[in-house]
Amino acid sequence: MIQKILIANRGEIARRIARTCSRLGIASVAVYSEADRGALHAREAREAVEIGPPQSRDSYLRIHRILEAARRTGCDAVHPGYGFLSENAEFAACVIHAGMKFIGPIPDAIRKMGLKSTARAIAAAAQVPTVPGYNGEDQDDAALAREARRIGFPVLIKASAGGGGKGMRLVRSEDELADALRAARREAASAFGNGDLLLEKYIERARHVEIQILGDLHGSLIHLGERECSIQRRHQKIIEESPSPAVNDHLRARMGEAAVSIGKTIGYTSAGTVEFLLAPSGEFYFIEVNTRIQVEHPVTEAVTGLDLVELQIGIAEGRPLPLTQEQVHFHGHAVEARLYAEDPANDFLPSTGRVLSVRFPDRVRVDHAIEDGSDVTVYYDPMIAKLIAHGGTRQEAMRTLRAALAETRVLGVTTNRDFLLRVLADAAFQKGDTHAGLLAEMPAPAEDANGDAVALAVTAVYLDQAAIASRAFLKRIPANFRNHPYRDPAVKLEQNGRTGVVSWRSEGDLYHVRIGDATIEVRVLDWREGRLRAAVDGLQAAFDIARDGDRFWIESPWRSHRVVKAPRYPAASGAADQETANAPMPGLVLRIPVEIGQEVQPGQPLVILEAMKMEQTIRAGVHGSVKSILVKVGDIVAPGQMLIEIGALAKEAGETT
Repeated sequence: MIQKILIANRGEIARRIARTCSRLGIASVAVYSEADRGALHAREAREAVEIGPPQSRDSYLRIHRILEAARRTGCDAVHPGYGFLSENAEFAACVIHAGMKFIGPIPDAIRKMGLKSTARAIAAAAQVPTVPGYNGEDQDDAALAREARRIGFPVLIKASAGGGGKGMRLVRSEDELADALRAARREAASAFGNGDLLLEKYIERARHVEIQILGDLHGSLIHLGERECSIQRRHQKIIEESPSPAVNDHLRARMGEAAVSIGKTIGYTSAGTVEFLLAPSGEFYFIEVNTRIQVEHPVTEAVTGLDLVELQIGIAEGRPLPLTQEQVHFHGHAVEARLYAEDPANDFLPSTGRVLSVRFPDRVRVDHAIEDGSDVTVYYDPMIAKLIAHGGTRQEAMRTLRAALAETRVLGVTTNRDFLLRVLADAAFQKGDTHAGLLAEMPAPAEDANGDAVALAVTAVYLDQAAIASRAFLKRIPANFRNHPYRDPAVKLEQNGRTGVVSWRSEGDLYHVRIGDATIEVRVLDWREGRLRAAVDGLQAAFDIARDGDRFWIESPWRSHRVVKAPRYPAASGAADQETANAPMPGLVLRIPVEIGQEVQPGQPLVILEAMKMEQTIRAGVHGSVKSILVKVGDIVAPGQMLIEIGALAKEAGETT
């Protein structure tokens, strides 16, 4: 039996695996990069080994460092979690060669299913329908373009060696293909060390449905039902549920049989996922096999009552599966929402920073690895937590999840919490009419001018109350009090890119806050650091507030706000004949495809950034020449930082002169 497991991962999955190990009486060891020295998964572990610099390629992806950490701490098994080395056949083989158990499938199965092209061929051999596409060895751009025309647009470009939305691009016309191929190949090589691509016909309004399989070392292989994962942004899932609203018992049996058939064809062991597209016609098509435990595995655990990590460990120890297919039963409905540090209003670009305050509800299962003071960096995936609700029906599970998300507080970084609540409230989603393009069809959120005004008023009152509380005496006298006629105190606040002056007049605990032509009445009922309870125009509510210098994060009962105390005087503006390219997000500079003095056209790539495993291309906004390049490859940049300065062309500048 396994005595000690090294968990070759980080964050919430490392904590989740350690939790099962602890329950089973198995010791576990964590690994961490320099960026994760103070991380929760490392601090909670009885033993934790540092394995290298912050970037994954120098730490969590270094096989020899993981193996050395396992040998140094006397581990007899390794669990890879998901991501990083979890689907690396060489890593699995090295673990086994070192005399340890690999808690996952055998290397040959990983190798066969690790390349989507091979997986498609195996599925076809098992007589499971596959999406029309191309998975050939000829990776020349001309060959891929020729195959894309044969398949017919729209096509989906995918990384052959991995998933998670990395290296994936939807191309609707041939004009977009060349740039998409370059970006997909570069992103795939960065994420998986392999830039090979495949093409698939993009099926409009298809659902993404996957089957959880489980196989032991004695030839038994079963499935644990399906998960619907159609709600995606950037081709990565954000809400998953089990069972799927579109799958009945008959379809479940057919898809389960197809998944088991593929698994048996390759002699699959441990936990894995067979992914399908479910077309509106009811036909399903094989996509790929994920040879690891999935991010969304908790919804399967909720409806089956099984612990998939415990089952993985038992399989690695050589035990037969503890149940047959006939003994698999499903209870109720489960739904999971992934909480990401990202800004939905800014094309879901990652958000980094320090978590100032965090609070999760007790009513649902929460898998996370953040606490007050945790740093969300550019180096890793932006997912910071998963909330999993279970109920007797889909409606009950959704209602519980909505309530849990409304109670969730993560202050200090921008998150997608409000967006998740919008999705859960969407009429089509509530009816179960989901598909992979649903988010694009959702109406844009209505502007909430009143909510924004309330956030500004609450910020001003909070600042005034904080100033009063900081005084050693005369606390009842309002801040900024003068014993002669004086204008009302005021502060410049910025929200959603708009700056305005907020002024107020106080009468004890009652504030009359003026914003533009409107006046909001705020009566303070209770104030303490980080929280203000007040009646706003007679409506009583509690506001959680975190402050970092001049930046404020405010959680109202309705939604999240970010307010910035603007500088008293405006910053000097640049020359009118110049334009700049600024970073829209924090990130790592991957490539700079221009040189000083080079002529550029609007839309031309200037800088390519990578943040949290995603690429973002910064493009020129004007016709001009590159005047200065203010960063170099390998730099970490902050949001808003100037990267490239563009001036007028030399000829134009001379004519102007």
